[in-house]
Amino acid sequence: MQITISIVCIIVAAFYIYKYYNLLKQIKIIKNNIKFIEQRETQVELKSQNTELKELIIVINELTTKYKNDNIMINNSNKLFKETITSISHDLRTPLATANGYIGMLNKETLTNQQQDYVKITNERIEAVKILLDQLFEFARIEADEIELNMEYADLNSIIRDVIANYYNDFISKNCIPNLNINDEPFIVWIDKEVLTRVISNIIYNSLVHGDGQYAIYTSKQNSNYIIEITNHSSTILKEDMEYIFTKFYTSDKSRSKKTTGLGLSIAEKLVAKMDGEIKAELNDEMFSIKIKFKV
Repeated sequence: MQITISIVCIIVAAFYIYKYYNLLKQIKIIKNNIKFIEQRETQVELKSQNTELKELIIVINELTTKYKNDNIMINNSNKLFKETITSISHDLRTPLATANGYIGMLNKETLTNQQQDYVKITNERIEAVKILLDQLFEFARIEADEIELNMEYADLNSIIRDVIANYYNDFISKNCIPNLNINDEPFIVWIDKEVLTRVISNIIYNSLVHGDGQYAIYTSKQNSNYIIEITNHSSTILKEDMEYIFTKFYTSDKSRSKKTTGLGLSIAEKLVAKMDGEIKAELNDEMFSIKIKFKV
């Protein structure tokens, strides 16, 4: 009798062990199928002969279908956004180029001091609009993941010097010469030179728009990292702004009187991350700073 009970117990145990391992096998198959569906975006649905898993399979298929539909809507929305930005950018560049042509013609004429001031202001406004269009177009490309990097070893300090030289007149117009401490030693990093130039340009332009003095640009080596730091005094950036500094379309200028898109730092953050760097913003006693870090 005891032998019979033992045999029954063994058979029952073996049955449940079989079911347990069979269930694990089915779950593993389902996991692999989910990865297959996700990677290939196929319309194939999950299936299983295991009755215990059928309800789970139904729920997973419903979620997968919803995910695919949402993904299609997002892709269509991103595509429409990019096409709209591209179209607007193209449509506005033509009249801007025409306006630039007329400004050039006016500069050749003999103008009064007042007329020269008007021409200068008009030219500055045109340049500002061109910068806004460039930022919108670049942001659309980044969002669509169309930015292809041309990575190479390059001297970070040399790139920064070139960018600063391009903004020399802008600093002069603000009656402020930045305090520069660019290391003489070459800082060789694995980057895209044009992309880094764009990043530094965006940050300096942002500091000129929102800053009001005490500009400084430094590079240094800390442990195994090269650091770029761009600082300026700003009475308009507040502590509550810091959480959103790199958020697209966010600007501390609530009135939008400075005519910025709020995209410059957002673009910089995305491009730095794309080159495997780090970027952060700090605010101490109205001194605003952007720090960029690249591995040596």
